[in-house]
Amino acid sequence: MSNTLYGLAAILAAFALLFLSWKKRERGVAEGLYVRVGKIILALFMFGFGVLLLKSGHV
Repeated sequence: MSNTLYGLAAILAAFALLFLSWKKRERGVAEGLYVRVGKIILALFMFGFGVLLLKSGHV
């Protein structure tokens, strides 16, 4: 049960990170290329970890 909750939390946090970064860019706040790429990579890892936790929670 807790793996499922942690998995959902990780996936939601990844989407929140990407959404807030997109809104920040939409408002015209400048961000460096490395920061943007780092956030995308971090969100992908968070999403993947969330999927793994969801799969391990359903065993």
